[in-house]
Amino acid sequence: MCLHMFTFRACPRLLIASAAASIFLASVPWNAQHVLAATTSASIDANIVSTINLVARNGIVFGDIAASSIPGSVSIDVDGSRTTTGGTTVNSNTSATPARYEVTGDPNALYSITLPESVEITSAAGDLMVVDSFVSAPSGSGQLDPGGRQNLTVGATMRVGSFQPFGAYTGVMATTVEYN
Repeated sequence: MCLHMFTFRACPRLLIASAAASIFLASVPWNAQHVLAATTSASIDANIVSTINLVARNGIVFGDIAASSIPGSVSIDVDGSRTTTGGTTVNSNTSATPARYEVTGDPNALYSITLPESVEITSAAGDLMVVDSFVSAPSGSGQLDPGGRQNLTVGATMRVGSFQPFGAYTGVMATTVEYN
């Protein structure tokens, strides 16, 4: 035990204990505030683009088709060529065309193209045929030119049943373009 507690001569144990207590008391935040939040600022940016527009110039026209006892199909490619399968024949004196659209929007903008999976077309008598296998040029996505324009062409395949009833068949297909 150190008997010199109240003298100017220091007791080594007392000095060590005093130093430790001072360090502890200095490290305890008695009235200090803890930092529990921080604030900073960041910029907010926006770019208003023109709307992308799609205007139909014409729909798909398969032309005059003859059905037989064998089911078949008629396809219109994006270049306008027409092919048949199965028992289906086409009147070569009638024209066939793919759908044609004009896409407009921001110059040089990239966009995606969404085509239908299938569409039912109906006669006035209520008979049905299915149009599917839609294709486009450009395919899947496109890019507007420096003037903000691009032509879009869509072809498809029409499924003709055996002894498909005669008549004019019509339907509507949805084509969607959207900025990437």
